[in-house]
Amino acid sequence: MFNTGDHNGAEPDIVVLLATFNGVRWLPQQIASILDQSGVAVRIVAADDGSTDGTGEWLAELASREPRLTVLEDPAPTGSSSANFYRLLTSVDTADALVAFADQDDIWMPGKLKRHATLLARGFDGVSSSVTAFTGAGKRTLVRKDYPQRGRDYLLESPGPGSTFLLTPRLAQLTRDLLTRPDAVAPRVDFHDSLIYAIARSHGWSWHIDGESTVDYRQHDDNVIGSNTGIGAAITRLRLIRSHWLRNHAVLLTRVSIQSAPSGDRAALEQILHLLTATGLRSRLALASMSGQMRRRPRDQRIIALLVAIGVW
Repeated sequence: MFNTGDHNGAEPDIVVLLATFNGVRWLPQQIASILDQSGVAVRIVAADDGSTDGTGEWLAELASREPRLTVLEDPAPTGSSSANFYRLLTSVDTADALVAFADQDDIWMPGKLKRHATLLARGFDGVSSSVTAFTGAGKRTLVRKDYPQRGRDYLLESPGPGSTFLLTPRLAQLTRDLLTRPDAVAPRVDFHDSLIYAIARSHGWSWHIDGESTVDYRQHDDNVIGSNTGIGAAITRLRLIRSHWLRNHAVLLTRVSIQSAPSGDRAALEQILHLLTATGLRSRLALASMSGQMRRRPRDQRIIALLVAIGVW
């Protein structure tokens, strides 16, 4: 049983996996916000992905005087943040610790980890939360993620940025298993947050989405995906939809879910996979009719149903 910190006054043990690439300008504030977390025993394991701005050297120097920070030695560049996170998760021994993920450019709110460890202790295997997007100009926007979960929402959306995640040891281990099995599909998924949520939910384990914002989510030109707010974000996502990237992403998540799911649920997922890969009108309409189970926000349900039905998605 993992240590939740609820008994005998012990603090929860938490390992934070930090993936970096050219982020030295943001790291001091981010790492401070992690190490300053109260009510938990936290340590950070970082892997730099071939930075050219001094990030790797900065991390090494900090690790030489901060025992709670470890840097993976001489890792070869993976080429993407998701692959770097997968490397961290499969390389680092987290034992019975809870597992969190950190982007290099965010700022964690005080008490984030303790709050989410307490939520896990109620019987959840994963916790995530809403975030506050902020820009260099000082604009702040709450990005709500806690719309009610739906039966198959894990095939089309994550429950929040991965930087808000906290996992039980068994969910971290299940994810490792699916990343390293001989016929693994999981490493092909572009976003670790979507992958982990799909694994947990398809396996039948419960997830809590915290409505309180626990991360200040920095917005800048180097964001991999961003906060999904504003006209620019909408245009980016429309391009992804028109290129069928989102559909292909859902196909990968469904294939992973089939590997993760109990045997009794695999047939239903196989049918969804058939609808996702078919192109005929009947299949599109059948898939569109399931939109209410595949997105949490009512507005998004209507939009995705329309885009699927007319063949844009």
